[in-house]
Amino acid sequence: MIVNMGPHYPSMHGVLRLIVTLDGEDIVDCEPILATMFTEAITINGSKQLRNIQVPKMASYIKAIMLELSCIASHLLWLGPFMADIVEGIGVIGGEEAINWGLSGSILQASGIKWDLRKVNHYECYDEFDWEIQ
Repeated sequence: MIVNMGPHYPSMHGVLRLIVTLDGEDIVDCEPILATMFTEAITINGSKQLRNIQVPKMASYIKAIMLELSCIASHLLWLGPFMADIVEGIGVIGGEEAINWGLSGSILQASGIKWDLRKVNHYECYDEFDWEIQ
């Protein structure tokens, strides 16, 4: 029997889905599936670079907008359950703790670490926008 499990905690509520193959009550195989627009963006960028394809500027802007909307949706889906999980125990997450936990994006920045992959790697057309890491 093949069963879909997820999206579920602790996979940041929506990022990970598991396709589990069962033999009776025993798990005999498990295929993890990352389900985000960022996975698709990485796949598209890889093939674009390998084939040396020039993407129209408007397509690059649309892609950046869609990535940002996907990021906002992911953070909203993640934020509520995460805060419910940690409010009682942890409180404020410091910079060193955030790095040790492998946190990224706005959570890493909120802990005082000014680092953003889009700026560091000059991703897509982000270099053309006037923005600072907060």
